[in-house]
Amino acid sequence: MSRLTHEQLLAEAEIDEALLSELVQYGLIRPAAGGFYDADAATIAKTAAAMGAFGIEPRHLRALRVSADREVGLLEQVVAPVYRSRDEGARERGDELVRELAALSVTLHTLLVKAGIRGMSHG
Repeated sequence: MSRLTHEQLLAEAEIDEALLSELVQYGLIRPAAGGFYDADAATIAKTAAAMGAFGIEPRHLRALRVSADREVGLLEQVVAPVYRSRDEGARERGDELVRELAALSVTLHTLLVKAGIRGMSHG
């Protein structure tokens, strides 16, 4: 996994210091030990910037961070025992399970949002 410095993250995500500061403030991006960021931080920042074009600010996205943290807690109950296994290949199986559950979660979330918006337009 690649590690990005503060400056590399700004360049990679094509955002300014103010936006990065807000993303960190609202917990959307969390620097790791040593102040480095992972590659996902750049994607999160780019996505948040794109949402900003629609008037959605980082403070509005805080609810998504809270929801994601809850989801992590739920999925962790399924994945943690796999990671703790001493079997050979446990890490790889755990990683695959995380990918599969994350994909299912994104699909379900998207469908629930679409259904909710559809319900608004018919209500």
